[in-house]
Amino acid sequence: MISNFLHELGRHARLVLAVGCVAALFLPELSSAIRPALPALVSMVLGLSMARLDLAAIAQEAVRPKALVRSVGLALLIMPLTACLYAAVSGTLGLSETDHASLILLAAAPPIASAAGLCFILGFNARLALETTLVATILTPMIGPLLVAVFLPEAAPISPILLAQRLGLMVAGGLAIGIAIRAVVGPARVDRNKLTFDGVATLGMILFVIPLFDGVGATILADPARALAVLALVFIFNMGVNLAVYAACKRRFGHDSAGTLGLVWGNRTVAIYLAALPHDPQFALFVALFQFPMYLTPLVWGFWGLHQAAPEQVHPGQQQND
Repeated sequence: MISNFLHELGRHARLVLAVGCVAALFLPELSSAIRPALPALVSMVLGLSMARLDLAAIAQEAVRPKALVRSVGLALLIMPLTACLYAAVSGTLGLSETDHASLILLAAAPPIASAAGLCFILGFNARLALETTLVATILTPMIGPLLVAVFLPEAAPISPILLAQRLGLMVAGGLAIGIAIRAVVGPARVDRNKLTFDGVATLGMILFVIPLFDGVGATILADPARALAVLALVFIFNMGVNLAVYAACKRRFGHDSAGTLGLVWGNRTVAIYLAALPHDPQFALFVALFQFPMYLTPLVWGFWGLHQAAPEQVHPGQQQND
């Protein structure tokens, strides 16, 4: 019964994610109740993603010189270089200090933990997504605080060392959860039940998004015009970046890899900073509204006809049978 429910949930993951994100806005009491668990939920979502593939095999492949250079290079492009670009754009557009800080934290965040899962759903290069996400996530406790110290020296309310510690705990917790799930459930069972696992990941993503809306409804009602401006900003820097990177990379890297690059560049785990930093209502508004384009990503790819039916992809560390 439960297995069938999760299977159907995974089959309709695109629609369920979109509906779940909208529903979270109308659950203020639940959002407030589970808000203290946000750091643990960040680790949970990361862990569900890490459990999907063979981390040991990926680690062996990732440390090869060519793969390591590629993954670290992409992480540096996705985070520090993007922070420089966003800072320049913010200055050119004359954005407020609040919006400027939000964009820097966005650039300093790794790709979403579920990037590989979304790539499975959309038929993109899931291996590239996982390698890039894994390396960027591991580097986040080092790169993130450094970028915050450089670009937001006055705005950061905690020390870089404390920020690094908090980010490191969430990342380490996610890796531990992923390893534990794979050890307990078993790689073969995970591989045989892909749609069921999609359903589990979808539930995890919905549970994760609910506390992000704690207090956001009141902030929106207090200043609807401001909320609309932030909504436009997050769509530009999520979906706009997503599609722009895809268009720029498609000719050189092909549809599958270009789709992955667009997805990891535009979709970031910016909520990791909401969990690590003291509460700021305006940053909370940015993070909450950022979930809308992020959770709508699968539907948008489908609407534009940019996705393809997810193939039976080979998991890292496995050989495809002839």
